[in-house]
Amino acid sequence: MKKLTAILTAIMLTACSVSVFAAEAEEKPLEGKNLTVAMSPDFMYFETVSETEECGYEGLDIDILKSLSEKLGFTFTISPMAFSSLIGTLQTGNADLVISGMSRTDERAEVVDFSITYATTDFGVVVRTDSDIDSFEDLEGKTICCSQGASQESLIQNDIEGATLKTYQGQSAVGLAVAEASDGVDAGITSINGAKKLSNTVLDDNGEPLLKYFVMDYEGISDVYNIAFPKGSELLPIIDEALQEMIDSGEMEELIQKWLY
Repeated sequence: MKKLTAILTAIMLTACSVSVFAAEAEEKPLEGKNLTVAMSPDFMYFETVSETEECGYEGLDIDILKSLSEKLGFTFTISPMAFSSLIGTLQTGNADLVISGMSRTDERAEVVDFSITYATTDFGVVVRTDSDIDSFEDLEGKTICCSQGASQESLIQNDIEGATLKTYQGQSAVGLAVAEASDGVDAGITSINGAKKLSNTVLDDNGEPLLKYFVMDYEGISDVYNIAFPKGSELLPIIDEALQEMIDSGEMEELIQKWLY
């Protein structure tokens, strides 16, 4: 009888242990954490202000952030700011991560860490509707603008011969600068999706488009998007794994199709 009791006790303890381990396995790795997320909410289709969304913003990056939050168990607080301030905010420890249509560059990677790439798009060029600029070669020697701090700054300075760089705060300001020829601007470079949007939304008093756009086809160059973290962040491998799961499951492609096509 003692042997039977011992066996039953062992079975019960084993079952209990299995239940405990199962509960631990189901626990989300960032459960209970509130992350400060820095972003510049002026990038069409990626993050813009919304009057209907609970968090106050909408776009591809917002949907990715929501999915990561659900999968990993964290809540988040969005800290809006100029794009040019995002890297510095990570460096000073005032944000846990940046998701804001940001691309990994060698220069940025010297001071912050980056996730795997979650989306890739073409660059788009916006010009006035009466402009004769319609190719990469036509940009040589022109005054070209982009969002301040964006990866297009390097492109304009290093890859377009004789170009003069002008920068503005946000995508909308880029479109307006091109339309008004501010500071002698001839063209603006942004994502292809943003270029499409600007061509449809920057209008004259009669509702006619002031801008047109084309895909910048130059040596297969494209824009990639990554999440940025402070150097050595413990969040990086956790979020990388969740991003890879989203990519492998097809969820990421569904979100990309929803917002970018």
